[in-house]
Amino acid sequence: MVMYMRTNIELDDELMAQAARFSASRSKRGLVHEALALYVAVKSEEQRRATYRERLESVRASLSRRQRRTDARDLVRSDRDSR
Repeated sequence: MVMYMRTNIELDDELMAQAARFSASRSKRGLVHEALALYVAVKSEEQRRATYRERLESVRASLSRRQRRTDARDLVRSDRDSR
């Protein structure tokens, strides 16, 4: 169920004109709706990236606590020498 909220706001005419140049929407209502949808999309993506970043840092911290059995350079050398 989609709910709509009626509201009256004052919008900067120059800012609306600038935004309209980038939008296919030709009504103020459509332009505001598009701007809100874009805002939600951007913030959702930021949140998704932050969550990913936290998980990545957790994995890196876990890996750094583990002791490596072989130095990475030794692994590269052994791989190179086996060819």
